[in-house]
Amino acid sequence: MSIYKSLLSIILIILFSYPLGMSALVIDGKPLLKSPATNEFPVPEEIVELTNEKLHKTLENYRFNGTALIAVKGKIIFEEARGIANFSNRTPIKIESSFQLASASKPFTALGIMLLKERSLLDYDDKVKNYIPDFPYPEISIRHLLNHTSGLQNYMYLVDNYWVNDSSITNQKMLNLIISHNLPLNNIPGRRFEYSNTGYAVLALVIEKITHQYFGDFLQTEIFDKLGMTHSYVYNRVNIEQDSNQVLGYNSQWRRRRQYFHDANNEILGDKSIYSTVHDIYKFTKALNNYELVDKKTLEEAYSKAILRNSRSINYGFGWRLKKGGKHSYIFHNGAWHGFTSTITLEPENDITLLLLNNTNAPIATIKKDLLNILHSQIDPYLK
Repeated sequence: MSIYKSLLSIILIILFSYPLGMSALVIDGKPLLKSPATNEFPVPEEIVELTNEKLHKTLENYRFNGTALIAVKGKIIFEEARGIANFSNRTPIKIESSFQLASASKPFTALGIMLLKERSLLDYDDKVKNYIPDFPYPEISIRHLLNHTSGLQNYMYLVDNYWVNDSSITNQKMLNLIISHNLPLNNIPGRRFEYSNTGYAVLALVIEKITHQYFGDFLQTEIFDKLGMTHSYVYNRVNIEQDSNQVLGYNSQWRRRRQYFHDANNEILGDKSIYSTVHDIYKFTKALNNYELVDKKTLEEAYSKAILRNSRSINYGFGWRLKKGGKHSYIFHNGAWHGFTSTITLEPENDITLLLLNNTNAPIATIKKDLLNILHSQIDPYLK
């Protein structure tokens, strides 16, 4: 009996002589006891506070008018609402204020196509004409539209010059304008990257043709309602009038501001015209990257560089730009339209999300770069 007691004592001494949190005993390279999983946030609170001060000061220096949110490892470490939503009545911007996302709407449009692909309702290499019979460019595929390699000309010139601004326009009517003016392509589809708002407007029309739903209703049902994005919607005149949290767009030069009013181009959907908040967008990015909306294989293709006809790659996937900045790789989309500037920026390696929404024509790419430099200089040592 004493032998057993002695042996037990030796085992206990070995086990408890290891520092807390380390594997206790390893034999043949295999741990017998593993460290308990920890969900503790890796960045000390005092570093987070110091980072917040620097981020706040940067936005202040830019006279940033809008909302900002930064999350790291699933934790929101910085959020701010500052400035004026409506300069006529001095309504302040709130964290739940809804902004026009401009081209940062494109990831949502691309996701709509990805959802239909997973349901076997289309393939990326299908010709657009399969779904829109009167589409006048038989060689253009859905993939070309997603990757901005279609060669389509910009529809906005036609709307600006040949549409009565007060009358309502739809994506189908936009396509009718293109057909009636017999616009040639800028290049052979797949030959080169040429950013195309028209391509994403056509994608929204493809979604409408397949689902027999208004594009805004499709996004509302398939994304916004599912994720509890209660302050998000697609532009139409009724939604705008009913939104008590809506922000107006301004062209801001020095201290003078000019408000942008209704433009028929606002009613063309898919390339822009989603309104949302930083909290709603954060719900979206979390769900997307947790594979709650599409599966891993689908998302990986969306985050992959497109390949041109000459086998060269481009830094664009499905609704997302792809960029390496220093030691970090980013998946992002910026937007700019009628005073609204925005960015949805993800840094997957360290699970960083940076969101900026502005309504006074701020230089969003420059501000984003400065904020990311501050963030990485402060917290990178703790994310190893």
